[in-house]
Amino acid sequence: MFDLTPFRKNELDRLRKDLFGDVFDRMNQLFDPKDGATSFLDSFKLDVRDQDGQYVIEAEMPGIKKDNIHIRYDKDYLILSVDQREEKAEDKDYVYRERRVTSMQRSLYLPNVKEDAIKAKLSDGVLHLTVPKADDGSSTRTIEIEE
Repeated sequence: MFDLTPFRKNELDRLRKDLFGDVFDRMNQLFDPKDGATSFLDSFKLDVRDQDGQYVIEAEMPGIKKDNIHIRYDKDYLILSVDQREEKAEDKDYVYRERRVTSMQRSLYLPNVKEDAIKAKLSDGVLHLTVPKADDGSSTRTIEIEE
């Protein structure tokens, strides 16, 4: 007959690395970074709608103060960025203390907009932006074919 030998955890890890290399390790680092690295999950969520001749954008920014949000429009890109430092002021005899630094940026390609008419409002942790579209001056016309 034959013998069945169960796999042990280290044998499964070796088999996984032989088959797939370090792909899973790199994927895991994207979702759960170590040593101060940032993952693509550390960004704010955006919703963009094309509505009534303007773009309506909502960005979720819970806990972010208005003064730490920066918005600019540069060369057809709307750039939203956040830089926030959080420090808790406690007495000097603390046993445990944490600090949080948040830095995120998103860029949206939005051509042909009225730069001077962009409006932003922060309410309940959501940044609301309205970006009116510019009249690009294009029109549609029918071209007759000559006989």
